[in-house]
Amino acid sequence: MSGTLLITGGTGLLGSHLVRLAAHSGRWQQIHATYRSLNPNYHKAYWHYVDARNFMRPVLDRLEPTCIIHTLAMTAPDECEQKKLDAWQINVKATEELADFAQRRKARLIFCSTDQVFDGIKGSYGERDEPAPLNFYGDSKVEAENGIAAALPTLSVIARISLMYGFNLNSRPGFFDQMCEALAQRREIKLFTDQFRSPISAGNAAECLLELAEHPFTGIIHLGGPDRISRFEFGKLLARIMKTEDGYLRPVPMDDVASRARRPRDVSLDTRLARKTLRTRIVGLEEGLLSVVLSPRNTHAIS
Repeated sequence: MSGTLLITGGTGLLGSHLVRLAAHSGRWQQIHATYRSLNPNYHKAYWHYVDARNFMRPVLDRLEPTCIIHTLAMTAPDECEQKKLDAWQINVKATEELADFAQRRKARLIFCSTDQVFDGIKGSYGERDEPAPLNFYGDSKVEAENGIAAALPTLSVIARISLMYGFNLNSRPGFFDQMCEALAQRREIKLFTDQFRSPISAGNAAECLLELAEHPFTGIIHLGGPDRISRFEFGKLLARIMKTEDGYLRPVPMDDVASRARRPRDVSLDTRLARKTLRTRIVGLEEGLLSVVLSPRNTHAIS
């Protein structure tokens, strides 16, 4: 059995899946998770209130985790653009504290980064492609990546994760919930036609991260599904799987939607390294969506 696992951001979309999968695996002596704005609804882990804008070191020194999966972040690009100090404190400073602890205690650190570190000009980005973010969210993630790589070259994994879909198991609705609800209620929803990603389900991403927690791999790895797709085409596929009409999906170009943050057009990921390295199978989009939609937690399913 492995040692003590700490999952930051345990009530988020990815974190909620990680906490449950780790508990069900039976492979960890103790599982701890942090939360802030949303109270946890799962009781097979030890929960700790943490505001990442303040010091994280006290909780780290108290728990002494042997492995940390760091999912906690401010992820909305527009919010990061508007609240840059908060975004820097959460995305960079808190990560530096974790890296410092991991360096001192020789703990393993799995850092969840993003496809938004790229400028979106060429697409199909591999691990050796140079980051060139277009917005402050991407900037903050690149700064955090660089800090981890410098502090923990032999103990860390930087996992750049593409657009995730699925339901937050801690009951916080996200964009995917909004899409499902709009389709179920036959309400209009606008979706980009000219932004391309490599979507992966939150559950599948969590499986990959938990394998990496016990894997000898170190360095940068890209986690995304095998399908390069726009949000509009994603919505059409979701409608088909939900067996509802897609006429309420409105195709729009990114430039028609006002936003504070610039958004890259094609940040699809080359995930050959992950498929070669991991035993966990990375699931295709149609199969993944079918599994999510048929989940008993899906309250938007249409028969």
